[in-house]
Amino acid sequence: MPVRMCAVCRGRFEKAELFRIIMSRSGEILLDRAQKAQARGLYICRECMPHAAGKKVLERGYKRRIDPGVYERLAAEAESDE
Repeated sequence: MPVRMCAVCRGRFEKAELFRIIMSRSGEILLDRAQKAQARGLYICRECMPHAAGKKVLERGYKRRIDPGVYERLAAEAESDE
């Protein structure tokens, strides 16, 4: 199984244990449930998902300002997937 690094805690996990966050061509930030979308992706572990906003991980990864509501939406989507 492929191993990926969490963008928040920098821990290494199997890909299936992580959430993949992508930025679409239109600039929309989405949760990639299938983990196969052709887009730039960041991986975040389940424990770190609530802390991603505080660390501004999406801003660093995508080099742009991210609305705080995006983090809340992603956390809610991730929680509903568990």
